[in-house]
Amino acid sequence: MDTGPINQLFTQLSVFFPKFIGAISILLIGWVISRTVGKILSKVLATIGVDRLAEMFQDIDLVQRAGGMRAQVSSVLAKGVYYMLMLIFIIAATEVLGVAAITQLFTDLMNYLPSLLTAAVVLMIGIFVADLIQGAVLALCQSLGIASAKMIASIVFYFIFVTIAVSALAQAKINTEFISSNLTAIIGAVALAFAFGYGLASRDLIANYLAGYYNKNKIRVGDDVRVIGVRGKVVMI
Repeated sequence: MDTGPINQLFTQLSVFFPKFIGAISILLIGWVISRTVGKILSKVLATIGVDRLAEMFQDIDLVQRAGGMRAQVSSVLAKGVYYMLMLIFIIAATEVLGVAAITQLFTDLMNYLPSLLTAAVVLMIGIFVADLIQGAVLALCQSLGIASAKMIASIVFYFIFVTIAVSALAQAKINTEFISSNLTAIIGAVALAFAFGYGLASRDLIANYLAGYYNKNKIRVGDDVRVIGVRGKVVMI
């Protein structure tokens, strides 16, 4: 009876089993460490008031239309750190097992995470900046008495948001060449159409603004004026 294959099988198992036990031990230790660090980090972030960022995001129209932010920022960041630590321990466990393909896969994922995190930060900052500029444009247009102040402010917000979103995708190493080239043409066409249509619709309003600007030092309340044969007294400018 040839016992060669059986002996070879037991030899392979004797080599693989210690590696398997070592990999499982690394995963268990990593899970305990990652979970502990995640819980501590969540409490620390909640204590220093990081969750106030979620409250600031709730005031943005785009976030409200998307259903708002239901998760706490401290919890999301803590979960992110937990998964990053677990990924490190998974890479260590696969190296112990000697599975090069899986190790390379998780290593590539680990190397990609900084780009993804940077893209998320760029997007969040972009939303804040777009919201601030929207508020400034809205206040300016309302102070000038422009009827379409809210619409103009919304257009400015979405223009900035889309631009920053494309930048965030590029930061995440996603090819945005096709999106950028077409987006430029679309935004240019929309801006031209809006400017042309709004200019025609508000030509009388703009004419009144220009007339008021150039005549503000020539005509005062109480003056007698004559316009196209009609005489009257200025009661309000």
